[in-house]
Amino acid sequence: MRIHPFIALFLIVVFSTCSLTVNQTIFVNNTKTKYKILGVFGHLGKSHFIVFKPLLEELARRGHELTVISYFPRTDNDKVKEPLPNYKDISLVDPKVGIFVNVVDLKQMTHTWFRPLKELFTLRMMADHACDKGLQSSAVKEFLQSDEKFDLILTENFNTDCYLGFAHRFKVPYMSLSSHEIMPWTNMDMGNSADLSYIPTIFLGLIRPLDFFDRMQNVLWTIISKAVYEYWFRSVDQAFANKVFGSDLPKLKKIAQQSQALLINTHKSLHGNRPHLPNIVEISGLHIPSKINSLPKDITDFLDNAHEGVLYFNFGSMIKMSSASQEKLDAILNVIGSIPRKVIWKWEVDELPRKLDNVMVKKWLPQFDVMNHPNVKCFLGHGGLLGLTEATYVGLPMVLVPVFGDQYYNAAAAKTRGVALMLPYSDLTEESLRHALNEVFNNTSYRENAQRLSKAYRDRPAAPLETAVWWTEYIARGNGAPYFRSDSIDMSWYQSYLIDVALVLIISFAVLIYVLFRLTKLLLSLLKETPGSQVEKKKKKKEN
Repeated sequence: MRIHPFIALFLIVVFSTCSLTVNQTIFVNNTKTKYKILGVFGHLGKSHFIVFKPLLEELARRGHELTVISYFPRTDNDKVKEPLPNYKDISLVDPKVGIFVNVVDLKQMTHTWFRPLKELFTLRMMADHACDKGLQSSAVKEFLQSDEKFDLILTENFNTDCYLGFAHRFKVPYMSLSSHEIMPWTNMDMGNSADLSYIPTIFLGLIRPLDFFDRMQNVLWTIISKAVYEYWFRSVDQAFANKVFGSDLPKLKKIAQQSQALLINTHKSLHGNRPHLPNIVEISGLHIPSKINSLPKDITDFLDNAHEGVLYFNFGSMIKMSSASQEKLDAILNVIGSIPRKVIWKWEVDELPRKLDNVMVKKWLPQFDVMNHPNVKCFLGHGGLLGLTEATYVGLPMVLVPVFGDQYYNAAAAKTRGVALMLPYSDLTEESLRHALNEVFNNTSYRENAQRLSKAYRDRPAAPLETAVWWTEYIARGNGAPYFRSDSIDMSWYQSYLIDVALVLIISFAVLIYVLFRLTKLLLSLLKETPGSQVEKKKKKKEN
């Protein structure tokens, strides 16, 4: 029986469509279930929360019910611009304390060999504040008395586990978010690979590839940071958490090992390629808006008339630039006041110490919109990840002056990619800053590398926000725990590093060598006792 060609074609199309439909039912969530999600963000740093805020608001836009505990409730302006009735804030703000904005005193910043140790103490100090003030707030106490139920908890992974008590209190799965590179102790908690021969720790500003001395530092500081967290941070966190969540609270380490997924604000194009578990997902650029907004008129006029190019200068939200020593401040002012270009500078007080004709200062700047102006040719920043990733996205070359924290790590990553010069704050002088700016403005390789990096950074299977939303809903659907948790979490350290296997092999090999040695010795002695050897001995005696 012959089938008409048009009928055959029709059947093929129908079959293909049915097959596609089957595939869609397997891979796409068509239930459109709305989830109740609790966000817990106890750190006072605004730059951290800026990374998470777009995800929280997007989840609310998609109909999920959000309750967010943080120091950064939606402002009245946010609510007028976009009312989100299913987004509820539980504010931790204490007017007497405030938040971490313009709080870093540059006079206190030094770059010494023990800087990572000092920063571990700073992390502990910030954790003490977050755990004590945040968990003890009246708003949290009232919330814990409620009979609320949730499908998922989102929480920040940073310098403390004390907020993980919420996962125990509400008996729901949780997913972690990190505004920066994964912390050394988090690798340990999740059983994630961290090969120290080529993966730099976040506490150091090491340029890849690592030489012998770099690798030695990398190993030592990673071991120290893990030990400090394990035996100091965790015991203090446990005491804080037990007060709030009860003495029956499991060990926080055990809860930390139950994270269903971790979203991290990095991307391999910038920070380098490294192995991650499938549930450790890079979402760098999550905070970057999908469109460029028009700039205020005074800024537009200033930038439009800067045909020689503009230097954009911003040291982020935490650093108080006016706290710089007179020597450092004079060096900066002398350089930027004398370059043949305009400078737009985020400066937290009304006026600079002296007037500079080529400089516009503002207490706040719409950073991403400024960077996208065609006349902006270089970014002078501190290596904070928000500004650095925005500059990477735009394709802007950089001069980075790291001051503390992961800024050294981020600046080193940008330098490795050939898009930035790295100038630690302690090494900043008039000569070094002038040289760095001249090099980045005049050496076209920095702009060419920045443009290439921008293309690689943007080219992804899905936008960071879509990726983050998908993983959030995926974990809320209950598909995470049994399939992604690494078996290495339940192993002892000596098992993970195969120390027991290595010892058995070494001992076995040593025993084998010893047995072979003894057998050889025995065989030689037997050969000496053979009849032939006895005859030879007698002949020798007669000759003598």
